[in-house]
Amino acid sequence: MRKTVLVPVEYTYCDAHIARDGSEVEATKTLALGDSTWHLCLEHNVTFGRYLVDALGTPEDASGEPASTTPEPEPVAVVEPVPVAEPSPVVAERDAEGVSEEAAKSEPMPSVMLAGEVPGYDWESARDAVRNAGYAVVGRADDSTVLLILGEGGERNGHKLGDAREQGIPCMDVRKPGRFKSAVLSGEFVGGDPLPEPAKVDRSGMSDRERNRVIRAWARENGWPSLPVQGRVPMQVRHAYELAHRDASEGKAAAA
Repeated sequence: MRKTVLVPVEYTYCDAHIARDGSEVEATKTLALGDSTWHLCLEHNVTFGRYLVDALGTPEDASGEPASTTPEPEPVAVVEPVPVAEPSPVVAERDAEGVSEEAAKSEPMPSVMLAGEVPGYDWESARDAVRNAGYAVVGRADDSTVLLILGEGGERNGHKLGDAREQGIPCMDVRKPGRFKSAVLSGEFVGGDPLPEPAKVDRSGMSDRERNRVIRAWARENGWPSLPVQGRVPMQVRHAYELAHRDASEGKAAAA
C-alpha cells in the first residue's frame, strides 16, 4: 500500500522585492547588520553590498586582507589620447601655394579640328585615332586647338577653315592616302600644308552627312548597288553624282 505524505516546504523571499513592489522572488543570500537581518536575492545582495562598501569601506577579515562581497571588475586599460600637432600656418600656406602652382602649370589637352573624310578611315575611327594620340577633337577652334586636319571634302567646311585662318592654326592635309596612317603610327600630327580656300556650299544647304546619305541612295540606283552604307564614299561616285545633277540642272535651264 502506497501512502502519500505532504511535506510543507518553506520559501524565503527577497525582502527588497517585497518592500518595493510586493513581488515574491526567492532569496539566496542573507545580509546581517547588527541585530538586523535581511533576506535578499543575488541582485539586491550585490547592490546593498556596494552601498555598504561605499559608506563604510571594505572590511578586513582575520587574515588582514580586505573582504570583498562582490567580484572585483577587471582593470580597464586607459588609453590617453595622443596629441596631434596642428600644422604650421606657414607650412600650410606653402603647401597651398605648391598645389596652386602645379594646377597653374597643368595645361589643357591640345585639341584638333577634323574637316572632311580621312581616306581609309570612317567617321568614328579617324576621331578615335586622334584621341588615342593624346588630342581632343573639337568642332570649332578654341584656345587649345593646335591643328586642322584636312580630309576629302574639307574645303566645304568654311567654318573650320575660317577659324584656322583667323587664329593661325596650321593645316595637315591627309587627302593623300597613307599620310594619316603614318601620323597615327608615329604619334605626331604636324601641320605645314597650305590652307585651301573655302568652297562654295551648294544651294541645297545639306550637311556632309546628309549629302553622303543622298549620294549613297542615288548610287545604289545608278550603277553601284553594292556600295556600303558606312565608310568613305568613293570619289568616282561623288563625281558621277555631281555630273548627273549638273547636267540635269543645265537641261532645265536650257528648256527654260
